[in-house]
Amino acid sequence: MNNFSFVLKTGLLGLTGVFALTSCIVTRHPFGIMNSTKPLSPHYVILDEVERSTCSPWFLLIPFGSKTSTEDIITDLIKENGADALVGVTVENKKSLFFIPIMGNDCTIVKGQAVRALS
Repeated sequence: MNNFSFVLKTGLLGLTGVFALTSCIVTRHPFGIMNSTKPLSPHYVILDEVERSTCSPWFLLIPFGSKTSTEDIITDLIKENGADALVGVTVENKKSLFFIPIMGNDCTIVKGQAVRALS
């Protein structure tokens, strides 16, 4: 019976260690909200819902690579959709890391609606 108790405790401790090393924590924080990326008349047509993210991984708190700037993401989304601007724009930061912060990912997410002004 004493051997079984040791095996049970060791197994539970081992499982707890595995879960601690493999569990992931994700946080999301708003960075900004804008009505429009440029002044628009109240007459426009919505072309599409758009979203783009850029990420930078890190290891031992040292980032590897760089993220595309928010301004460049917005410019690319406007050009790719043949739009004049984006409306209802939200920018948020998403960080994911392991329970023991050895490595993780830092992302910026831009969402909005591509629009074209009516003449």
